[in-house]
Amino acid sequence: MAVEDSRKLLNEFLGLWTLAVVEVMSIDQFVGVGNKDTFCQWVETKTRSLGSIKGRPGSIKFGIYERKDPSKKPKNYKGDNRYSWIKAYGDNAEIAFKTAREDVVKIINLSFKGEFRDIDDIRLPDMFKWKIAFLYSNERLIPIYKREVLFKIARHFGMITTRRTKISEIQELMINNKPAELNVYEYMWLLYKRFGLELDDEIVSTTGKAQGKGGTKDRNTNRQERGSSKPYTAEQKHNIIQQKLYSRLVAEHGEENVIMEQNRVDIKLFHLNFICFYEVKSASFAAECVKQALGQILLYSINDTDSRPKKHIVVGQYPPTEIDLKYINFIKQNLKVEFDYLAVAL
Repeated sequence: MAVEDSRKLLNEFLGLWTLAVVEVMSIDQFVGVGNKDTFCQWVETKTRSLGSIKGRPGSIKFGIYERKDPSKKPKNYKGDNRYSWIKAYGDNAEIAFKTAREDVVKIINLSFKGEFRDIDDIRLPDMFKWKIAFLYSNERLIPIYKREVLFKIARHFGMITTRRTKISEIQELMINNKPAELNVYEYMWLLYKRFGLELDDEIVSTTGKAQGKGGTKDRNTNRQERGSSKPYTAEQKHNIIQQKLYSRLVAEHGEENVIMEQNRVDIKLFHLNFICFYEVKSASFAAECVKQALGQILLYSINDTDSRPKKHIVVGQYPPTEIDLKYINFIKQNLKVEFDYLAVAL
């Protein structure tokens, strides 16, 4: 699946399953036999190309599930004449579902804030909870969820793994080793191609083939419809970052010295002897923001009629990783322009 298609699917999911919807969803909206539009169906099946969680431990990964054959009650879980659930979730289906829903909401909120380490302690099984975490993380996690694959990757990067190794630690390790030129989907395929495909035919079958970084002779020239969802569109994130930066600069330098959206420049800050050009991007990593913004901001700068020297600042939501910094510092050392990166958290 192309990156554009992956993001379109992600935005479709986020548009349907907003936090407000998840907080009040019923058990029938969460999970159910024969219903292909439940939250669990979306997470496991409809978004499979964003990382597969199919397989063991089966439907109990959702915390609670409706049995296809009501007469077959698994011995290791609690259940009634319709549902089975994790023992720790309570004595009846209503309580168990509310507890599972509370855990899902916790995961979503933690993912919004980037507090991924706290997700390890939530009782939902790993594959399900980390798939949810990715879907709501603004692409700040790598969409690989199966422990055997994750542990192979961790050992490749030098981590000594034990049964107590936490998934958040492996995710952090993968992020810190993500090449600046790859987005999370390209990086996922790079890792899966090396460490996971022999363990997981499912990830290949959902997309047709494993994807690498090979070339192509053909390019799709059809019009691309890019999906969006109101709470999560790139433009809205861009506008929030832009407004926060504007307010900060006004507080520091005075409203008379800060102009927003003049000649397409996101923000200009006027000093006595120079001008700062700020270009805001909403990409998930600093290096991606720089790649998207630098040529654009230099074009605005060269066409500006003010004779004062220009400083160029790319603004993103997240602080740079070590690999991002390597890329940013390389540009700063090799370009004869004033350039820097600034993180402004949402």
